Amino acid sequence: MRFFLFLISPLPLMPAKTAIRKLAAVLPIKLFTSYKVTLTNIKLSFSYLNETETLKLAKESYIESLCSLYETLYTLSRSPKAISKNILRVDNKYLFSEPLKADNGLILSGIHNRSVDMLLFWINSQTPTVGVYKPLKNRLLDIHVKKQREQLGSKIFTTSYKGVKELFKAISKNKVIIMASDQVPQDGMGEYVNFFGRKAYTTTLVPSLANKTSKPLVFIGLFSAEKNSLKISITKSPKEISAETMNLTMQKMISKNPKDYSWEYKRFKKPPTDLKNPY
Repeated sequence: MRFFLFLISPLPLMPAKTAIRKLAAVLPIKLFTSYKVTLTNIKLSFSYLNETETLKLAKESYIESLCSLYETLYTLSRSPKAISKNILRVDNKYLFSEPLKADNGLILSGIHNRSVDMLLFWINSQTPTVGVYKPLKNRLLDIHVKKQREQLGSKIFTTSYKGVKELFKAISKNKVIIMASDQVPQDGMGEYVNFFGRKAYTTTLVPSLANKTSKPLVFIGLFSAEKNSLKISITKSPKEISAETMNLTMQKMISKNPKDYSWEYKRFKKPPTDLKNPY
């Protein structure tokens, strides 16, 4: 599987993204379902933009999502040295390194900015983690991804009640746990709070773990940087941790460069009863 992924991502990361942007500029991306989801999300989240600005951001975001896909393929098929050289810097690294030195546990809340696997690679190269994920439909790819994410002593479990128990067990033992906080949770595992001005079904797991265990919580994401490189950005948690303040923190991070975010995901697909499904 690793060799196959290498074959479909043969170029180094920086020139590959340049090529993707040029190719995408002439592709009929407006016909793609994932682009239509991107456009819908941006209309909902940035209602203050005019039509020209909305279409421009949707196109730029969709193209960056294609680049992010290549980043993931690259990460899953390259050596640690090859991957690392694409990460230019880490902003606010002390928010991450100081809790590690204290060795008293740490909760990492990830956002779907660019390649999640490249972000996880960097995190797991710093410390073993325990996380949860949704298994991929392709069994061979799922096995490979799980193997890659469990390198260097890390462990991942499926997103389920069992997975939640494993997270709680790990943080209780002062380990580092990580999960994405911007995906739609299973029924009964979330609540409706604002996300970019619209009620979105949001996980309560991260705030619950942080409040119950009093372990430090930080937010982390992968962002574009100058000259086609990438950077890790880390943000401290609000003083009062809740699903609402968590969403607001992620919103502020995303707003720094909105086209980096994975808007092709149906974030508002489980609306409250007074709203229609926008998709």
